[in-house]
Amino acid sequence: MTQAETALSDGLPPFLTSAAVSAPPADADLLAQASPAIDTALAAEIAQRHYGISGEVKTLTAEKDANFLLRLPSGDAALLKITNAAEDRAVTDMQTAALMHLAATDPSLPVQRICRSLNGNACEIAQARDGQSHVVRLMTFLEGTVLSNATPRAGLFHALGDFHARVTLGLRGFFHPAAGHFLQWDIKQAAHLRPMLSAVQDPDLRAQLDVILNRFDAEVAPRLPHLRAQVVHNDFNPHNLLVDGVEATRPVGLIDFGDMVHTPIVCDLAVACSYHIAEGSDPLGAMCEMVAGYAARLPLEAEEIALLPLLIRLRHATTLAIGATRAERYCENADYILRNAAAAERGLAALNTLGDEAAITALHNAAQKE
Repeated sequence: MTQAETALSDGLPPFLTSAAVSAPPADADLLAQASPAIDTALAAEIAQRHYGISGEVKTLTAEKDANFLLRLPSGDAALLKITNAAEDRAVTDMQTAALMHLAATDPSLPVQRICRSLNGNACEIAQARDGQSHVVRLMTFLEGTVLSNATPRAGLFHALGDFHARVTLGLRGFFHPAAGHFLQWDIKQAAHLRPMLSAVQDPDLRAQLDVILNRFDAEVAPRLPHLRAQVVHNDFNPHNLLVDGVEATRPVGLIDFGDMVHTPIVCDLAVACSYHIAEGSDPLGAMCEMVAGYAARLPLEAEEIALLPLLIRLRHATTLAIGATRAERYCENADYILRNAAAAERGLAALNTLGDEAAITALHNAAQKE
């Protein structure tokens, strides 16, 4: 099918499992950039011109991109994603290639599929109303309830761990030239957080984060080169996970591969675990269920388990340091930027109360459970 063929399709275009399009990188602060100047009318025009489809178009919330839900006459749903012009196009290409890789390695994995354009490409370039050029991709739209809006029920966390391990195994063997890009959200880059600590207002919290970074330098950084590493999702959090309903028993989708990076797989697991430290008498209960589900499919090594509590602390430190720095810079949006700060502080407090030795023992027992 070529661009010249103007007949519209009632359903989604074919999916791609190889051959993404690369382009030169961009270098800019995404937070300082406005979202693409594209409204629903222009989005509909782009969908028709590049993919030969039409339907009801609805704007979706996005922090830096322009996302649109398309409901097609066939009943299919699609996500038209217009990427911010400031994003490094090599990184965008990596995310696209990773989704196609997963489509080939684990076809039943509930992640988005990349649809082929009329030109046979994984992405196209479209011009916004302000003249800027943006990468455009059409993906399947995953239905489900966002985990952050659901109540976990029995078996969910074990299932989440298993799902996470499937994603990691699906990405095993995948690589891309942009996989080594610097990403401050990558735990292995924690040393670069030091200049950000000055933005943390609470002196006690600032001192605590300084101690955590000292431990990173002394205990984690020397061991990182010896750990299993690959390209990972790196943001397996409740806002990116879809579940089967408001009473959640199983995951049904994973979205947002925007933080993908090549890093130790236990850093990726630490990110996921950091969101499930609870208050009360059993703060690690949900996390241990998740680790049990993960390890049943992808066994963990002893050194990885031993590092998990400190890596989780480092994820919380990353959230707090980056949040404080961004809130200082973008004070008009501080409430949104700091939305995860309280949970990060609670997570650190729970680990402080429990202690690393007890946490390691609990996680080791969970990993050996099955």
